[in-house]
Amino acid sequence: MNTTPKDLSSEVRHFSAELKRLEERLKSEPPPDPAALSEFRHRVDNVRLTAWSASELIHAESAKKGPDTVLAFLTAERLRRFEQLVKSLCGDIERGMITARTDGIHALLESVNHLQQRLVSTINRRTQGLQGPGSSRAN
Repeated sequence: MNTTPKDLSSEVRHFSAELKRLEERLKSEPPPDPAALSEFRHRVDNVRLTAWSASELIHAESAKKGPDTVLAFLTAERLRRFEQLVKSLCGDIERGMITARTDGIHALLESVNHLQQRLVSTINRRTQGLQGPGSSRAN
């Protein structure tokens, strides 16, 4: 379904009001089913990041910046957020809140291993590019 910017703006306003209503209910009523709450949190986080990205792109257009500038900024922000999450997870591990039996720990380990492989590959490519042809690296 295609929507016009006006329709999208109206829908954003509508859901903003719904989120405010839901926030009040979450504060005052018994907690919902944990699985439903987890799914909701995931969706809200994704929407928040998408909305923030859209906002930054709009700001970049009005400031006459290219989308590459905004995308680099968004990437830096994801790195900053990830660093915060890693520090929080490390604290959770130290406090014993995360163990080998914690749900999702194995999927997280696989994701972190994949990320580490990608980071090493990226750093190696960058290092090789900086050395240039015929240059040698001091050990």
